Amino acid sequence: MCLKRIEFVLLIFALYMDIVPDAEGSIMDMVDFRYWRCVMKREWECPDHEINFFLFTPEHPHQHWIDPRHPDLLQDLGWKIGRKNVLIIHGFNGTHSKSPMTTLRDAFLHQDYNVFMVDWAPLSRFPCYLSALSNMKLVSQCTAQLYSVITEAGGLAKKTTCVGHSLGAHICGMISNHLTEKQYKIVGKFFWFFV
Repeated sequence: MCLKRIEFVLLIFALYMDIVPDAEGSIMDMVDFRYWRCVMKREWECPDHEINFFLFTPEHPHQHWIDPRHPDLLQDLGWKIGRKNVLIIHGFNGTHSKSPMTTLRDAFLHQDYNVFMVDWAPLSRFPCYLSALSNMKLVSQCTAQLYSVITEAGGLAKKTTCVGHSLGAHICGMISNHLTEKQYKIVGKFFWFFV
């Protein structure tokens, strides 16, 4: 009995020290033994270099990086006041440049929207789910700053929608906590995949 416990402790130690090579598709891929590789933000200042905003418009369907500190550049990048706006936020282990986010982006571009995509991939990568949960507060705070920039530049709250996938949907809901006036429309989608 004591020998089995020692073997178990040695196995855990070997995994912890990264001596045992990772086996593809094993349960060990799902367990985070290397927690120090996860990013958990301790400072709540916006803008943050790990949270990026990109603008896409029907005339300029390629991404343009947006700095919320310079709202005067929005119109130079193709943003139009009269258009509807959408903020699209990916979820855990996602990015703005992969499906389903690109499918959503293209659908809104086809409907003549100003599309703002929020990319917080470094703060939401696998297997760091608990870190991603903690980082949602900062992401919502920084995205609220972008939302304010859009409305201060002349975009109407009634014409601005937040669309989120998984944790991104929660961030859409949390944005209003950082605004003086609540958002008009939020669309969220959460998927569970069972194997």
